[in-house]
Amino acid sequence: MVKEKSHKKEKQFIERPEYPGGKKALQNFIAANLRYPQDALDANIQGIVTVSFEVNDNGLIESAKIIKGLSAACDQEALRLVHLLQYGKAFNRGLRVKTTYKINIHFKLPQPSPIEFSYVQEASVEEKSNTSADKTEYTYSIHITKE
Repeated sequence: MVKEKSHKKEKQFIERPEYPGGKKALQNFIAANLRYPQDALDANIQGIVTVSFEVNDNGLIESAKIIKGLSAACDQEALRLVHLLQYGKAFNRGLRVKTTYKINIHFKLPQPSPIEFSYVQEASVEEKSNTSADKTEYTYSIHITKE
């Protein structure tokens, strides 16, 4: 028996460079390295900056650009973060492929702590007919603020 050759070509799939650790690791990296710009804090600016960028087959970032901006300072911070990213290499059988990604970087104003407390020490002298003794009282105040 002679086997016939199949005329079907094998499908070749192109690999995309992936961030080491996946999306969760990418989110953790951005959260750990995001520096909120001071002028954005002063102006109470918050929102999302969308950045588009290309990753080459070596995992390096190329041609990052802002798709949707928020403020000049936030846009610059988003570009700085994207340029810090390091993707893994993609092995595509000798092909040099660039992959385009979009990422949303969230700028959210830090929330003040809802619980305030203060420590007050009051000293009082209590006099009695025969003895005088120093007595120290401590007062704790806890204020819960709702915003």
